[in-house]
Amino acid sequence: VTAVTSTTDFDYEFDAAKGIQRDNLPPFAQRMRKAADLVWEEGYQQPFIRELGEGTLQRERFAFYLLQDFRYVNDYARVHALGLAKATDPEIMAFMLKVQNGALQVETEVHRSYLASYGITEEQMNNVRQSAFARAYTSNILSIAYGKDILDILVAVLPCAWVYADYGYRLAAEFADTLDDNPYKSWVDMYKTDEFWQDSVWLLDHIEKLVADASEERKRELIDIFVTGVENEYMFWASAYDMQYTWKPEWNQAR
Repeated sequence: VTAVTSTTDFDYEFDAAKGIQRDNLPPFAQRMRKAADLVWEEGYQQPFIRELGEGTLQRERFAFYLLQDFRYVNDYARVHALGLAKATDPEIMAFMLKVQNGALQVETEVHRSYLASYGITEEQMNNVRQSAFARAYTSNILSIAYGKDILDILVAVLPCAWVYADYGYRLAAEFADTLDDNPYKSWVDMYKTDEFWQDSVWLLDHIEKLVADASEERKRELIDIFVTGVENEYMFWASAYDMQYTWKPEWNQAR
């Protein structure tokens, strides 16, 4: 199977008749993706993702990631709750509620299943210390949810949905021959699907509509929110690979 690689040519013309697809992005989505391309592609090539796709990632590193993600999901749900409170469009309200419920139910069940298989207790899950990198990520999206409008919130939550959908899809194709024996197959299976990608499609579509009449300055603000989110996704995995709680590894001992 040929590996699915990301294109760095985002200047193709959007075919509205085809709808939003992985290789058919509307104009503002192309701008966001192009602005984040360096960290996006470095993220896909970083050790955590490579070893996860190969099935060689140490269990301790994956468990660290899952515990941090367990904490992240709770804040992600709060962001959507705040988005629900700020939204006036019933369709956006319904989406915010759907994602909030999914974050608290579906993904949490996956986390608990994985973590229990590693011998990690409910008490450890509920009392896990949040890493500095995870806190930076969730503090950023929560501050946007509290202080900005619904368009900012949609852009702030987009990196999580879109990066996971892209990496899951690419890993499934790149490692198709060995995926059945990969201990992380269920993680890849969750994020490779078209069903998961459709959340990104929904966000990209609604962001595109809401940004249509925005000024260039406003668009640059939104692009900065998006790129910051992709950077935080990178650091979330990188710090999990290093099992690093604080900004400097040597500071871990001070806690």
